[in-house]
Amino acid sequence: MTRSAVGIRPLAPPAPRVFGDVYVGAVCLSLAGYAILGKTFASIGVPPLYIGEILLAAGLVALGRSGCGLAAMATLPSRLLLVLIAWVVARTLPYLGLWGADALRDSVIVTYGAFCFIVVALVIEEPARLERVLASYHAFARVYGFIGGGCAALALSKVMIPGTSLQVVDLSPGAIATHLAGAAAFAVLGLGRFSRLWMAALLVGMVAVTSSRGAMLACVFAILAATVLGGRVRQVAPVIALGVVALLVVSLIGVKVQFTPDSRVIGPDQIIEGFKSILGVSDASNFEATKEFRTRWWATIQDYTFAGPYFWSGKGFGVNIAMEDGYQLWAISEGLRSPHNASMTVLARAGVPGLALWVTLFAAWFAMLVHSMLLARRRKEARWAKILVWIACYGAAILIEASFNVTLEGPMVGIWFWCLFGLGIAASMMFRSGLFPATVLDGSFGLPERS
Repeated sequence: MTRSAVGIRPLAPPAPRVFGDVYVGAVCLSLAGYAILGKTFASIGVPPLYIGEILLAAGLVALGRSGCGLAAMATLPSRLLLVLIAWVVARTLPYLGLWGADALRDSVIVTYGAFCFIVVALVIEEPARLERVLASYHAFARVYGFIGGGCAALALSKVMIPGTSLQVVDLSPGAIATHLAGAAAFAVLGLGRFSRLWMAALLVGMVAVTSSRGAMLACVFAILAATVLGGRVRQVAPVIALGVVALLVVSLIGVKVQFTPDSRVIGPDQIIEGFKSILGVSDASNFEATKEFRTRWWATIQDYTFAGPYFWSGKGFGVNIAMEDGYQLWAISEGLRSPHNASMTVLARAGVPGLALWVTLFAAWFAMLVHSMLLARRRKEARWAKILVWIACYGAAILIEASFNVTLEGPMVGIWFWCLFGLGIAASMMFRSGLFPATVLDGSFGLPERS
């Protein structure tokens, strides 16, 4: 007897599930808006209720209606996330009266994790939603591969919407890179159909975001990890070789682009200096200056937490830690509130217990995905294995970028990440329990059905 024969997914979803279906569609559209327009899309709404808060409120309603709230908390990563959110809330509430909205804004680095439970519950409620999410992502990736470089150019050029104070695209190169990395991993694993022209456009887009070392490392890691874990070395090696040759040719020609007088120069030399900076041998002042600033700040945070008075509590959520830690120049000139590293942000604000929960949470999540991926390979469920690898590579790319820049602290990537986090938990739970979608949207996205 096949899975479809036992009626896992009825022909017409019951009325209570309609709200969940509409919500899933709204989230997919909103995530695309965040990835393409950035802060411009995030500004939709009336303060303090922007699109992200509206999505969260509606998602909590969908979570309650699904009846799968407890199931969404059944895994170790879910429970660890719940404890971490509780700890962050405890370190936020005492400062609401003093810092107001700033306290809530700083806490979203973790509290946006509520999207994880929403995603898990909605996918468990209706397993076929995973199929629709994959199909929606395929469509998004096919578009983003072509426009990612253009989004970066518009963002770096600071092109404004006439008559407003908003940019057409207000997104950091690193944020764009995370989505290019996710699309690249999706393509490398063979989860969708992509043309050679798309691949060329994707590579150009990646070059356009190399002004950030975190962006560069995120893209490289996602591609290499997907290539190795997906067993696609033979298929991808020629493309990588062609890209290296193209990079050398462009370097010899001396092609360089600079969108504004104060922005970094983009080109092959920038890529090489970025790699040298990661290895600690760069001579480029633009890379080394920011690197020195960050490492000094991170050392300050470690001093007053691991060996100081903020070991247990951190400084809480709401206070501008750049000002508190003695980096007023950057706080005033660049509007910094966070130390360009998500782990250091959590350590500074939630103390060592917060950091311990943060690290353990991601270790448990990746362990769950890897374990499920290995199990899928043993069962010869190749497509499941690829989906799990893609989610892990995408999540890792975002965390790498978040280790160099302010990334998870805002909705543009923060909501993306926690939705992806929940998708990983849901996919792993579905695979292990055998809850396969009973219908196939098209041949390229069908999860294997076992008899």
